[in-house]
Amino acid sequence: MTGSVWVVLPLACLTGGALAVYLVARLWTSRNDRLALFTALVLVAALGMLAPLFGLTQAPLSAAEGLPTWGYFGPGGAFLRADAGALVVACVALGLGTLVTIYSGRYLALDRRQENYYPLLLLLVTGLVGMVMATDLFNLYLFCELMSVAAYVLVAFRRHLDTAIEAGLKYLVMGSVGTVTILMGLSFVYRETGTLVLPLMMGAPGPWTRAGTACFLVGFGIKSAVVPLHTWLPDAHGRAPSSISTMLSGIVVQSVLYALLKVCLGLGFPARDLGTLLMVLSLFNMTLGNALALVQTYTKRLLAYSTIAQLGYIMFSLGIGLRYALPIAIQAGFFLLIAHAAMKGLAFLCKGVCHFYYAATQIADLRGTAARMPLVAMAFSVSLAGLAGVPPLAGFAGKWFALSGGLQASGVLVYLGLVIFLLNSLLALGYYLPLIGTLFTSQTSEVSSQIRISPWMALPLVILGTLILAIGFYPGPWLDWTAGASAYLLALGR
Repeated sequence: MTGSVWVVLPLACLTGGALAVYLVARLWTSRNDRLALFTALVLVAALGMLAPLFGLTQAPLSAAEGLPTWGYFGPGGAFLRADAGALVVACVALGLGTLVTIYSGRYLALDRRQENYYPLLLLLVTGLVGMVMATDLFNLYLFCELMSVAAYVLVAFRRHLDTAIEAGLKYLVMGSVGTVTILMGLSFVYRETGTLVLPLMMGAPGPWTRAGTACFLVGFGIKSAVVPLHTWLPDAHGRAPSSISTMLSGIVVQSVLYALLKVCLGLGFPARDLGTLLMVLSLFNMTLGNALALVQTYTKRLLAYSTIAQLGYIMFSLGIGLRYALPIAIQAGFFLLIAHAAMKGLAFLCKGVCHFYYAATQIADLRGTAARMPLVAMAFSVSLAGLAGVPPLAGFAGKWFALSGGLQASGVLVYLGLVIFLLNSLLALGYYLPLIGTLFTSQTSEVSSQIRISPWMALPLVILGTLILAIGFYPGPWLDWTAGASAYLLALGR
């Protein structure tokens, strides 16, 4: 099929790059900046290899035809398919991964084992890209586990800290429960259908397939931190290095949510029912995430609970789109995904700069940031204001499109959801605005002279800050980018 080779080339590039980075570190140099540069080049190359696929994935005639595919198509075959939604998620992951790698060129300088960090980061991105492109359940499961295992190790990367080990172990235990549940669902589906290829072309799903779908809902629900299966996230995101927290909160949990949608719709779960379920669960995500963020004293835990709430906004918009077959609502969900990756990524990276230069961990430790590091204070404020939905930033545009899409539907659940959506947006101001105020509050003691931050760390902050402004001021091109993803999910749910 035309363009089929481009489907597998990014994965080959990332996998080969992980091995190459490890060998370079072992045989030639273990200098952190050189390894960061090499890793960033690998990620940029993989991102460039996705470019030829975009023109081939818009508005598919069906969920299984007309899309670039690579693999073995015979009985029992396994293959990858580049649908528009997968490309959006993959591009966000590769772009954010590139900025995280550049940032790590300085941020990781005081740590050891860089020769392990960069290959693991590449493997995490490899698993993520493969998971959203996989079209058979077994390979989707394998890629998901590759991503998860790399994430477990990276969360506990600073193994000399007891809290990092504890967070990594908790993530491992909860993730393993999700893994076993997903594998059980896979076996149920194969028992009834004799195939693992999505979407199933066998009419209405039987009892074993329905049981398998329920297992996938629970397993992926754990890995994507859907309430009440979210308990691992605050510890994992709060204790991981800030660069890894950026990846986990910015795109990893959202990629698993997209995999959940593909699998459930591909197994015959009615789009209307799945949309209803997403809308209901999203209300718990919004409310619990924002309520618990209000009482946090540690900055990264606050940002972690904020991720749970932001995931709720994304789920609500996607749920309305699936329940009422509204393309604009699904587009708004993907738009929120893109905006959240930029905003939350910038927030975690700014927090990492503060910790790197003056060991700031609690919210109170951020006092005087504007005097010490004006660039960091401004970038942090832009990210937090965007997350709060302050116009004209990316978060405001995303919430505006989500609410506009919701108003095109009707029903008690929609109106209740829109009210809770708005109330939670107001509730979130209760912790975003005080945090911004803390950045610009002077310390009680005399503040030392300004800190000159490394260009390695400053460049990603400037790029993400500019991106947040660009998405907010010019949302049209970004919304158009998600049109193909909306068409694909609606075609999959028919």
